[in-house]
Amino acid sequence: MISQNSEVSGKAAIRRVSASTFGVWLLALAYLAFCVSDMMLSIQNDSSQVIKVAAFLMLGLAVTLRPKFHKRILFVGPLMFIFLIAMGRAFNVYAGLDEFQRFIFPIAITIAIYAYRDKISVLISVFMVIVVSNNIFQCYFYLAYFLKLPLIVPVRIDSGLYLRAQGWIGFFSEFGFMNFCAFMICASGWGGKSGKIKNAIFLVFSIFSFSFKLFVVLLLYPIVFKKAGWKAAFAPLMIALIFMIAFSTGYLDDIIGLASSKISFYITAGNSARAESYRVMWESLSAGNLLGEGLGGFGGPASVKFNSPLYAQYHFDWYGMGGILKTTDTFYPHLFVELGLIGGAIWLYLVVFYGQKYIFNLGWIFIVCAFLFDNLFSLAILSPSYVFSAFLVMYVTCDKNEAMNLNESKRMVGL
Repeated sequence: MISQNSEVSGKAAIRRVSASTFGVWLLALAYLAFCVSDMMLSIQNDSSQVIKVAAFLMLGLAVTLRPKFHKRILFVGPLMFIFLIAMGRAFNVYAGLDEFQRFIFPIAITIAIYAYRDKISVLISVFMVIVVSNNIFQCYFYLAYFLKLPLIVPVRIDSGLYLRAQGWIGFFSEFGFMNFCAFMICASGWGGKSGKIKNAIFLVFSIFSFSFKLFVVLLLYPIVFKKAGWKAAFAPLMIALIFMIAFSTGYLDDIIGLASSKISFYITAGNSARAESYRVMWESLSAGNLLGEGLGGFGGPASVKFNSPLYAQYHFDWYGMGGILKTTDTFYPHLFVELGLIGGAIWLYLVVFYGQKYIFNLGWIFIVCAFLFDNLFSLAILSPSYVFSAFLVMYVTCDKNEAMNLNESKRMVGL
């Protein structure tokens, strides 16, 4: 009898291991599918949304195979109630459904990663492969651009001054942020013996995205991490080198002028759709918007696509970009206008803190602040592939005890 029970228990354990192994690779495949979806979006392929939905189904199946939840899952209840209210207030049901699925993606991703947090080395290895493949493609892109060879993704030359690195995914901001996340993972002790070389490579490619938001983060890195040694000084040195090259080629004045115009355009002068969206948010919240003015109503692509009446109601000024911009490209006004003060706060709390354990450490705080800062000027937090990168670093930096027990796993994946 004891032998039979042991045999049954052993078979059950094998099934659990098989399910968890299959589940984590399914989760990794979902991340790859999200990246492919972004690439298809960049080349305006209509199948992009189909791939994204398939990736979402993979997430759901992965969680079903291993239904492990953090206690903060309880916040999903009140959040769904607020979503129901916001959906009822939507001016257009299709616009509401479009934005609802966008808000759900980050929550689904963090829940799925938490369920497989003890197998995070698999996710990191796949993430690193995608980042490296992105960088290799970018090297080909530079070569193809100058030799007039076939190009897959569109060329982005900002103000006619510099070529922005995009990789095969096709978005310069995501390209830079992915490399920055890879750098943070290596800096957290996952770099192995070649960690310094990997850090240097990831930093160089981060800078080549020419994302001014990321430049701010990179310049703050040596100030925050004073004991990081040469890695802390590398980013500002690389940026200084780029400016020296620009100076020697006569482009420095143009680059400084462009940076000044961006600061004026988005921050000091406030003469942009981004700045205007914050005015709308403050007016909406000041008027007592607690539970939202309706999904799909403001800031996101659905609000523009379906011509939301909120833009006219708040006398929104597109500053000549109406009919050109697909979003206001700012996340927080989008969140708090559509879900209200209470709904927005619950959503943000759930996304940032779900599954996070040891949050009072410098690495976790820095990556979260960097990600939240990025979303002052973008909708990156609603991009599945973008947010997957951020969550991986957050889980790596917030769970020191589990990270200490993964040395063998790290050696297996070569990190």
